[in-house]
Amino acid sequence: MTTSAATDSSQDEAAQTAAEAAKRVRRPRDMALSLAVLFVPILLVLGVGRFLYGDSTTATVDPAVALFGAARASMSPLPQGQVPPDWKVVSAAYRDGVLRLGYLTDADKGVQLVQGRGDAAAFVRAELTASAKQQGAMEVAGADWQRWTGRPGESALVRTTGDVTMIVVGPVGESDLVKLVTAVQG
Repeated sequence: MTTSAATDSSQDEAAQTAAEAAKRVRRPRDMALSLAVLFVPILLVLGVGRFLYGDSTTATVDPAVALFGAARASMSPLPQGQVPPDWKVVSAAYRDGVLRLGYLTDADKGVQLVQGRGDAAAFVRAELTASAKQQGAMEVAGADWQRWTGRPGESALVRTTGDVTMIVVGPVGESDLVKLVTAVQG
């Protein structure tokens, strides 16, 4: 009997050791549950914050440096640093002879003003794609502009003065493009 008691005792110890070892081993499921417990409250706080306070984190930039660079390169007429009411300037760069100003409309749609020097037809095709088509002419703020189609869903206004071509393009209606042109022409 002592032998069987010792055997039972050693089996109990072995079973207990195996159970403790199994508890120490973490399974992927345990890790996923732990992460879920951490992420759910974080996502709830972020969701409630966006719902209650909105997302007003759009960064704006001052286009003065880009406009100064274009002015030094004698690229005129230059657009003014004005924007239509409730619009934001979100990007501005003058690089490799091309001025690019990015705007966000009051409806959170992007519009870009691109101005460059050289062959107008090649510049327009490069910016609006080779499939772009001229749609006619219109007068905006006392200047003649050409209406173009751009990439799918986009429209554009194009003006060439001497060897400088200005393009205003975006997935917005013509009225928004006219608003921007009117503001930047001063």
